[in-house]
Amino acid sequence: MDDRLYRTVEILFFGAGKKGRYWLDYCKSYGLVPMGMVDNNPALNGSMCDDVRIYAPDSLKTLSYNHIFITCNREEEIYQQLIGLGVPDEKIIKTRHNFMNHFLYYATEKLEPLKNSVKAAAEGHKEKVLFDLQNGMVLGGVEAWTYSLAEILKDNGYQGLYVTTDAKGPIVMNETYPTQILTYEGLPDEKDKVALCVKTMIENLPCVMVCNFPQNIFWSACIVKRLYPDSIRIIAVQHSDDELYYETYSLWKDLIDECMVISSRIEEKLIMLGMEKEKTCCLGWEVPCEENLNRVWNMGKAPLQIGYVGRVTKISKRVDFLPILAEKLREKGIRFQMNIAGAGDYEEVLKQKIEEEGLNDCVRLTGYIDREKIPEFWMKQDIMAGCSEREGHSISQSEAMASGAVPVITDVSGARDDVTDGYNGYVVPVGDIDALADRICKLYNERDLLAQMGKNAHETIFRRQQEMNETAFWDELLRKVWQ
Repeated sequence: MDDRLYRTVEILFFGAGKKGRYWLDYCKSYGLVPMGMVDNNPALNGSMCDDVRIYAPDSLKTLSYNHIFITCNREEEIYQQLIGLGVPDEKIIKTRHNFMNHFLYYATEKLEPLKNSVKAAAEGHKEKVLFDLQNGMVLGGVEAWTYSLAEILKDNGYQGLYVTTDAKGPIVMNETYPTQILTYEGLPDEKDKVALCVKTMIENLPCVMVCNFPQNIFWSACIVKRLYPDSIRIIAVQHSDDELYYETYSLWKDLIDECMVISSRIEEKLIMLGMEKEKTCCLGWEVPCEENLNRVWNMGKAPLQIGYVGRVTKISKRVDFLPILAEKLREKGIRFQMNIAGAGDYEEVLKQKIEEEGLNDCVRLTGYIDREKIPEFWMKQDIMAGCSEREGHSISQSEAMASGAVPVITDVSGARDDVTDGYNGYVVPVGDIDALADRICKLYNERDLLAQMGKNAHETIFRRQQEMNETAFWDELLRKVWQ
């Protein structure tokens, strides 16, 4: 080991081969070393790897540790071995993101608050709000929600700043607030990106950081909170039922002032992972919804209009299932038009699949549509189809229901917060395309039921909107986090 000083942390690496040595060097670059390594090779038992002792797997029964990092290629095999050895699931760390999450946490947990902490603004003054746009100013639901929130806060007198990156993607600029672009290109490592972001936040103290993603900007906010605890407040928003959010927010939970969740399912899991219930709050959002629903549904045997609005991507959204759904509906002999609105990395593949399967007569790609035209789109749809395998809480789902389109969707997070199965829509198991097709066929054959469920869907969203005042909600929340 070199002459630098390292802090030993109560973690173990499982795997002392080439990959394990890589992660040992990486861990040391954060000023840390694990208390030991574990390996299945009996010849390594008791030997040293750069002054770190290597243990046999049986030693786990007597060793005390906080976490075990799987640092070899046979990740799933080792995971099952650890479970079999009685290691609790929550102590097993996998994936590069989670490694960096813990390295940053351990490397900064002993930071002493700086004496000359930037003081919070005087009482009655509204602190600057910084918005996390980690993935760039791209087309996406999180970004659209952020821009909408920014408009509300600016109208209420708050200063603000978008903190974004030079990530590649279709740009959707918003000029409600100025933009600070973090130039990541050319930076060698994640900790260098974090250092750049930390510098930007310190320059904007005091502030409230609205964190949308469990990555660099969130980590940076937590580090600044350790340095300047009186000068920054962190509102973490969990937009997705994704393990990255749970792993990251639960680890740094003590530094989060308020954790916004967008479904009851997400809230329950976060609390189970140790987040204080008092810190969690279900996030609502306003969608256009008139009191009187002025629309018609296609009746008789007229073709059903089936809509989808969202990112055209296979990951999470599973738009690759939409042509399969269309084929099943066609096999059942029903008349329909499927209208897919949005843009994404699967767009060209989807177009090709539609042509290959001869679905051009019943599936139409409309491309990206402006947000102000979304209610008009949904007014023309009888049904909203959703094949997602993972969501946070689909805004598109609420927008469709507000316009009287009946959701027929998979049972992802947020689905049952809006949809009561059989009353204002249908919820089927994730991946069950046959069930989606069956529910759509039922509505095709029972048009009076279609219209009634559409009215029920609209009423559900309208009642919720009546109880919502986003301006008052955020004003109260921003005051609360400084108390």
